[in-house]
Amino acid sequence: MNQQLRIFLYFICIMGGAAILSRTFPFPYQPGNWTLNLPREEENIEVDSALVLQTIEVDTLEIPIDPVPKDTVITKDHLSCPTLFINQLQDLHQELLNSTKDNRNIRILHYGDSQIEGDRITAYIRETFQNRFGGCGPGLTTVYDPQRINPSVWLDSKGDWKIHSVFNRKYRLSNKAYGLMGQTASLEANSPGAFKISASRWAEKHASHYQKVRLFIAPHTDTLIIKGKIKSTEVINDSLAPSANLTEISWEFEQLSPILQFDLSSKAKVHILACALDSISGISVDNIALRGQSTPMLHLTDGQLFTAMGEHLDIGMIIFQFGTNVIPTVAPNYHFYKVQLSKQFDLLKKYLPGIPVIVVGVADAARFSDGQLQSYEHLSRIRDAQKAIALDYNFAFFDLYEAMGGNGSIIKWTESDPPLALTDYIHFTRLGGKKAAAYLTNAIWQHFNSPSETDTCLFTQKPAPWESY
Repeated sequence: MNQQLRIFLYFICIMGGAAILSRTFPFPYQPGNWTLNLPREEENIEVDSALVLQTIEVDTLEIPIDPVPKDTVITKDHLSCPTLFINQLQDLHQELLNSTKDNRNIRILHYGDSQIEGDRITAYIRETFQNRFGGCGPGLTTVYDPQRINPSVWLDSKGDWKIHSVFNRKYRLSNKAYGLMGQTASLEANSPGAFKISASRWAEKHASHYQKVRLFIAPHTDTLIIKGKIKSTEVINDSLAPSANLTEISWEFEQLSPILQFDLSSKAKVHILACALDSISGISVDNIALRGQSTPMLHLTDGQLFTAMGEHLDIGMIIFQFGTNVIPTVAPNYHFYKVQLSKQFDLLKKYLPGIPVIVVGVADAARFSDGQLQSYEHLSRIRDAQKAIALDYNFAFFDLYEAMGGNGSIIKWTESDPPLALTDYIHFTRLGGKKAAAYLTNAIWQHFNSPSETDTCLFTQKPAPWESY
């Protein structure tokens, strides 16, 4: 037998054996069954810039929500509104028009990531609403702000204070006592502390004035003594008994924007959830910035405490603005992010039922790739995922990406004079925040009933040159 014939027979034997083995012992792993273990939301991966991209190639997650019937969605000025939201918005509009007459202080909660940090966009949304419907004051704030992140109010403090944020593992609270703001200022036991509130010269016109001061205190196990003074005159002297529930204590002053110093003491640890600086009536808009997060992390808060605080506040609407920290992750359709958002939306509807929500989509962002500055190609997919899940929940969706000009707009914003965005090509400057706020508020006006009011604009003075961009 020649060599070629032997090789051929060996080949036939090998192939026959392989066929017999494959039928007898089938290979158990099929590519269609492969799944990708994505980081759970509870792992709280903090990313606050789009420097490192993570590519997700497989997406097999399902959204755990019941299917909803298709609805008519009306879009004006990049704000898409389902029927339910339009009805809610009309009700809110009427309530705002009557807020002064009804002596009501209605508020809007503006949740977001670092894009709204430092009151960067919220300040101008607040000023627009207060200019139109009345009201004043910067709204909810922490009582401990050592870095002076909030420019709309000055806070000074003394004593053994700590800030606990829902996204900060180092100082995360085991009892989840965060309240609506996702953060708590705590004062150690047997450690007298103080904080002083002053109007900020950097605040917008209406935010620089407040007349009503409210403290929200988490359940506490010992008597809490609170004293307050304006200059050297004592105006507050209260003693709060131990309580297993949320405690609100409030004061009203004839004087606008008094410089108030509060002194606190207790034998037990105290958690101050928030301080509200408002007017007696009108509207308040609260800046609730959660740096480095893709959602507000509501699953890490105490639901009963969150709900109780919402019941104390007359909440008219929620603005939900996240997405910056999803930019580093590249995926085919961002189904995983829709799952994350659906869990948060479920909790929003549970804790604050019946309140209309506007989801603000991700803004344009850019980076250098192969020496070329260009927008991230996958941003529109993030935007599409945000819009789809928002409308599924009958929330409105504002397309900030398209409103600011779509692909490449962040580059123009950064290079404009004066600049509307920072040189990280992600975050807005204060002027950029003002422009973004104008886009959103003007879109909301378009959905109000009265045609005579649809041309109301954020800018009451003659537009500056950069505003014509």
